[in-house]
Amino acid sequence: MAQDRLPSRSLSHSEAEIELGAAEPLAADEADSFASTQISSPTRDAWRRFRRNKAAIIGLTVIVLMMIMAVFAPFMHTSDPTVPDPNVINGGPSPIHWFGTDYVGRDGYSRIVYGLRVPLIVGFIGTAITVIIGTLVGLIAGYVGRTIDSLLSRFTDIMFAFPGFILALIVVSLFGAAADSFGMGGAGRVLLLTVVFAAVGWPPLMRFVRSLALTMKEQQFVEAARTAGSRDWGIMRRHLLPNMWGLVLVQGAFIVVATISNETILSIFGLTVQQPNPDLGSMLFFGVQNIDNSYWQVVFPGVVLAILILALTFLADGIRDAVDPRARG
Repeated sequence: MAQDRLPSRSLSHSEAEIELGAAEPLAADEADSFASTQISSPTRDAWRRFRRNKAAIIGLTVIVLMMIMAVFAPFMHTSDPTVPDPNVINGGPSPIHWFGTDYVGRDGYSRIVYGLRVPLIVGFIGTAITVIIGTLVGLIAGYVGRTIDSLLSRFTDIMFAFPGFILALIVVSLFGAAADSFGMGGAGRVLLLTVVFAAVGWPPLMRFVRSLALTMKEQQFVEAARTAGSRDWGIMRRHLLPNMWGLVLVQGAFIVVATISNETILSIFGLTVQQPNPDLGSMLFFGVQNIDNSYWQVVFPGVVLAILILALTFLADGIRDAVDPRARG
């Protein structure tokens, strides 16, 4: 009945303004909250975990500083590392020669700064070539399979039959003198070392990438890409590589450590850059011969080399922990 109906109440103009005014801050807060929310991704999560690893950050900082010093060595209060001074032979650390001088009077600090170039060039450039070759060969072998996989795997087995360090030792011994004939302040031998380490270092990475490709190509996202009409090369480039780059980067970080260590051993044997060009390993070799009365010729290059390898190890461990899908945080 009409008399039983409750009369509807319309809001006045002032009451409507009050309710709208209360709703606007809520909408603004929700918009700000939505705008500040970042979509999570594997790359962003890995970077966040890496930043929380103090040892890895310290290692990265040390490596960057060493690279800056090596690249801009002429501006780092250095002198010519190849010019001897007969007046300060086997001189100890002083305000002029911070790290002392060697057996012919060359400044130790300058030789260390310039000597960083050889392990850094061989380590990082050689590793980059190794990663490219190993990833490409392993990806093709694992994804394509069949005859291509058999051929590439057998070729990798042949490379495994030659011990990497021994092969590098033989190649540098045979062709090192020819590389020196190019001149360029020892750059020819550095180039040879880079190529040798890249050539002998890719088989383990190839096996690792191949195993990843064999596992990933059976996943649903690959099947969906095939159903959508994607070609094999497009699937490898757009789907497989982005999902394995983190693990490959971890392997590459440890390859850098191994390459620099092998280069140092070869330089101690006198098979890398020749005198008077500076190199940390050769400085250790000649410094040991004068360690009785010139300990600084061993201590300073040894400490710098140890810091470099330790920083690289911390960085590699940090990258491994960052890309580990089981990591929390």
